[in-house]
Amino acid sequence: YAVLSHRWSKQEPLYHDILDQAMEIPDDQEPVLDDQPGWKKLQRFCCTANDVHGCEFAWSNMCCINKTSSSELDESIRSMFRWYRNSLVYIAFLSEMADLAALQLQEKGQSGEQALLAPSRIKFYGSNWESLIPGSMNNRGNKDFVKKISTLTGIHPNDLESFTPGIDRVPEKMLWASKRRTTRIEDMAYSLVGIFDISLMITYGEGNRAFFRLMEEIIKRYDKWDVFLW
Repeated sequence: YAVLSHRWSKQEPLYHDILDQAMEIPDDQEPVLDDQPGWKKLQRFCCTANDVHGCEFAWSNMCCINKTSSSELDESIRSMFRWYRNSLVYIAFLSEMADLAALQLQEKGQSGEQALLAPSRIKFYGSNWESLIPGSMNNRGNKDFVKKISTLTGIHPNDLESFTPGIDRVPEKMLWASKRRTTRIEDMAYSLVGIFDISLMITYGEGNRAFFRLMEEIIKRYDKWDVFLW
């Protein structure tokens, strides 16, 4: 299966929309629903996942998670790193980018840096679904790409090429997250669950307490003095 990363926009099809308006992709694969950009983006993602990457299934957080179910949302956020890692390809769609030189990363919300670190294969697409790095099916192997992402995120190139989650190098990993903004303050903590390989109950509405609980879990397994040195 393929996983989609994208910037949320208006008229995104959500979980219940898919249940109510399920549709087949036309055989000619021509984009439809020009007046509904969210549906059009989903269609192009499915076509790219199947035709370019040979995936039978496609997964997107906008329509594959029932966000009205607290238990499903909890499981989804805690499983996100594993879902990314087990995917065949992670497709990042940056609708406003035309080439690698113009690359700027979108805010990742719940996914955060784990979206760049977990998948074994990443493919970046820009405007009109054109490949930002033509000729490569896995952008992790492109040195220019790795260098660009490292500059934007502060993540070491070695981690971008191969990353193992765990409670080590805590200051460095916390610094990655500190450079990013999230819509919900809790997402700053939740996006680090997979990177540190810890379990944390998801409780939206707790605000900064989510971060305090994250640090409590880290300190239980990390006894070095530099835990807050970031």
